[in-house]
Formats: sequence, structure tokens, C-alpha cells
Amino acid sequence: MKRSQIAIAVGAAVLAWVAVVPGIVGMRAEADFGKFDQDALGSSSLPISTKLASFQRGWFSSTAKTEYAISMGAQPVRLAVTHQVNQFAIPFYRWAKITHTIALVDDKGVETPLPVKLNASSDKLFFGGLSTSVAAPEIDWQNQEGLHIVGKNLNLNFHGKSGETQKYELNLPSLSATTAGTQINVNLSNLNLSGTYKDEKSATDTWKQDGHIKLDNIEATRNGNAVLKLQNLVMDTDLKDHGNNFDLVYQTKIDKSLFGDANGVVADDIHFDFSYLNLNKDGLLKIQAASKAFYEAAAKAPPVAGADVAAVAAPAAGDDSTDANLAQKKAQMAMLMQHAGELAASSPGFRIDRLSLKTPNGEVAGTFEVNLDGKGLTPDALTGDNVMALLKEKISGKGSLTLARDVFLNAFEQKNAAAPAQRQMKENQLKMYVNQGYIKDDGKQLSLESTFGPQGVVVNGKRIM
Repeated sequence: MKRSQIAIAVGAAVLAWVAVVPGIVGMRAEADFGKFDQDALGSSSLPISTKLASFQRGWFSSTAKTEYAISMGAQPVRLAVTHQVNQFAIPFYRWAKITHTIALVDDKGVETPLPVKLNASSDKLFFGGLSTSVAAPEIDWQNQEGLHIVGKNLNLNFHGKSGETQKYELNLPSLSATTAGTQINVNLSNLNLSGTYKDEKSATDTWKQDGHIKLDNIEATRNGNAVLKLQNLVMDTDLKDHGNNFDLVYQTKIDKSLFGDANGVVADDIHFDFSYLNLNKDGLLKIQAASKAFYEAAAKAPPVAGADVAAVAAPAAGDDSTDANLAQKKAQMAMLMQHAGELAASSPGFRIDRLSLKTPNGEVAGTFEVNLDGKGLTPDALTGDNVMALLKEKISGKGSLTLARDVFLNAFEQKNAAAPAQRQMKENQLKMYVNQGYIKDDGKQLSLESTFGPQGVVVNGKRIM
């Protein structure tokens, strides 16, 4: 009896899971898509508007359709995405699997497939969050101007819970781009991007963002001749939250590089680390929101196809609608500048923490820093006509550079490759710069230190401006 009762109980549970749970999942999916306009990209600072066009709920599967408008110019890019919701839940793994089909939408509302076939799907995970994957086994796209892009096995994955930190990873084993006219060809191999991010909607939130980019090789040629070669490029990015402000830190390393043909400029072990400092959260969010409003307004009144650009830019006298449109754009630009003033008031800065490389003639190293003193700046400080004069009073910085003597004499060519006459000419130039105090020469290395600000420019202690 006990075994039969257990079997009946298990059978009833399985039957309930199969028969009842899909319907509940469908109702939850409808509720989630119902909040699409408010909670998705449409409420972010990105220049993207979103809309739920339809939702048809079934017991075991449902279909939803969403529309996107990406406003980055006069003509927005419009997309329609059809979502097929498979509501058969897998215990402890997922509640639903959603397959996405993406199409382009023209001005007349006609949908056409994307030029690249994408396999896109999302799993609504059992313990919360989404796991989305996008794959393009073959990329083969060409436009009317002759640009041809070919790639293979693109894979993009990202997952996380709404409102929390999201993780992403992109892998692209190969990609090549070729132009028809000038025969420029660019080849990438083994591109990998990964990191975490959180959509920042409030200046009071703790902002999080980091990333890692790795590229094994990039080569560029023009008419069959080498233009650029980079090997083992790595970049790491990190956002450091400081309450009201934040820093963005970038660290870049390239093992080997060649600019030009086999006799071109060679530089190895390149390090380029730089930072954006004291960026104000509230000011940046306001700039993003104002930019989004500007692009969306421009998209609502695109220029008439075939119309003369000058005629559109110079409206006819008495055209009230055009005058109102121009007035609105001016007001939006003024608002953008006011928010830029708020950003400037936080005293932002830019710094090259490390620039170093090795050449056949020796090493080069340098640093650089520029800061804007925002003390006393009002939000409307950048809206007046005296912006350049104001910035001249507020901007200051410093820099330093050291390089092997042979780098100056031979540039980045092979060691001692410069002709004797050319080398002597550079020796004379170097002697002149040293005598004038612009460069210090210890026989092996050249160096200079410079500061600049409202009082002028100083190089190695000597004022030159």
C-alpha cells in the first residue's frame, strides 16, 4: 500500500507539474512582458525606445512581440522581435525557454530578416534571472558601397537578475572586413570580451562595471601592402565608485606591433594605462537623459526624402512648425550644456597613468594629466559665450617623457638605420633643444617635464608661453 500510495502521489505531482505549472508560467510571462515599457531599455538612459506590441497567451506556449527604435540620427533603426515562450518548466533549472526572432522594420512597417542569421534564446532560470545566448554560425554581409564582412561562430552570452549585476561574454574566432575601392582588408582572430555591468538608474546606487578584452591578432593591409599588425592585445576596464563621483580605469597591453611594411615602425611590450577621474554620477545621468530626448525628438521629425539639405536647414519664413522644432532643439542643447556644467563642477580629469614601449633603438615612457578645476562653477557656466576663456582659466595639467637617445636619432627604424647625414642633422637639432632648455640629455636618455595652466606653459622649469 505504501508503495502504491507513493507512486500515486508522485504521479499526481508530475501530472500537476505538467498540466498546471505551464499555465502559471504563462501568466507570469504575460505579467513580465506587461511591464516591458516601464522596466526594459525604454526606461534606461540609452537612446532606445521600447514597446510591447502584442502578447498571446496559451497554456503550454505563448507568443509576444516587442518593438525597438534606436535613435542615433534623423532616421532611427527600428527592430521587431518575436518571442516564442516555451512554458514547459524543468525543475531546479528553468521556468521557461524563450526563443527570439529579430527583424528590421522600414518606414512603412514592413519587416525584413536581419542580414545575418542569429540564433537567440533566453532561459528564465528557476532561481531567478535570465540566461541569454546569441549565436551567429556564419557572418557574410555586404553593402552597396562594397564593404564586405565575413566571420564565423560568433557567440554572446549574458545572464543575471533584473536590477542586479549582469555578466556577459562574447567570443569571435575570426572576422574580416574588406572594402572594394581602396582594397583595405582587416582581419581579426580570437576576440574575447567578458565582464560585468549594472544598468545605473540612480546616482545614489553603487555603480559596478568591469571588462576584459583579449585579441590574439589584428592585421590590416591596403592594396596588398601591410599597414598594421598587433599581436596579443589585452585591455582591462574597471569602474571605481566614490559615492557621488566615479573613476573609469583602463589598462592596455600589446605584446608586438608593426606599423607599415616589414621595414616600418616596430614597437613591442606596449603599455597604455589611462583613467577618467571624478566623473559626477548625477551630471552624467542627466546628460544621457537629455541626449536621449534630443535624439528621440530628431527622429520624430526626419527630413523629407530627396529634399535639399540646405532647404531643410533653412526653413521658410513663417513656418511655425519648423520654428518650434528649432526652438525645441536649441532648448535641448542648452539643457545639455547646463548638465555638462554640472559635470564640470565635480572637477573631472584625465590621466595617462602609464605609456611605455620598447623599440629597436631603446625604450620610451611617459605620463600625462589634465584637470578641470570645477570649484565655484555654476551649472550654467558652460552655456555662455565665454566658454573657451573660462576653460583656459580652469584647466591645468602636467606631463613627462623619457626616451632613449637613439630613439630620437633613429626614430622607430631598425637600430642605427639612419644615414650619417640625417643622424648628424638630428644631433644638431638635439643640441639646439638642449641649449634652449627644452630637453635634458644625460648621454643615454632624453627627458622633459612640463606643466601648463592659467599662468602658462613650463618645460623643464623654463616658461615658454
